[in-house]
Amino acid sequence: MGHGGVNIDTVKVDNPVQAEFGDNLSWVCPAIEEILFANPQLTFTTEDVYAACINGSASLWVTDDGFVVTTSEVDPYNGDRTFLIWLAWAKIRGNNLVVKHQDFFIDYARERKYKKIEVRSAIPELTSYVLAHGWEIDTIVYTRDL
Repeated sequence: MGHGGVNIDTVKVDNPVQAEFGDNLSWVCPAIEEILFANPQLTFTTEDVYAACINGSASLWVTDDGFVVTTSEVDPYNGDRTFLIWLAWAKIRGNNLVVKHQDFFIDYARERKYKKIEVRSAIPELTSYVLAHGWEIDTIVYTRDL
């Protein structure tokens, strides 16, 4: 797992590094709670994210700027794998972290033979930003509570 239990408070990192969730509980859990509070449509909990990282179905990546949690999905019809940036959080918003770190994650996903890299968000402002930096819209999902 990269640098083992890297703790963002003690190590200066520029490129994202995989880190042990348990070693970063003090700042990652409150950040996930912040994401969940801002996005009440999300159905998972902080404990679900923790469990996914502990059981190896997701990975925590940290930098001095914040963190992302990644996972992968497999297309049930053709078997293609997608590298999903499941959660992303920045200590300071507006620092162009998508652009700063996207090449790192694109290279990581390519090296592991993923067919796509994907980010999902309910934040409308993200659309024009990511489209301006090489991303494409694949699907827009609209929901209505019943």
